[in-house]
Amino acid sequence: MYEKNLTEDLRLRLSSTDMDFLRALSKERSVTVSECIRSIIGEYRRSLKTLEVLSDALKLAKEKGVELSNGDTETNIVN
Repeated sequence: MYEKNLTEDLRLRLSSTDMDFLRALSKERSVTVSECIRSIIGEYRRSLKTLEVLSDALKLAKEKGVELSNGDTETNIVN
């Protein structure tokens, strides 16, 4: 589906292997190759933001001298 907020054009040269990969991925996702590329960019952008947030949390914990949980899942339900 065409999105009206898309204002930038891009010409991308790929190897046949990479293009075949994108075609297969877009077919698997039932989207166009362009939508697939936009999705990959969006996923990558969100992963960078997630890493930034986690990095900030670690810095804050170090500054405050707080130890982060090691993923403990046990709770004291009785008390």
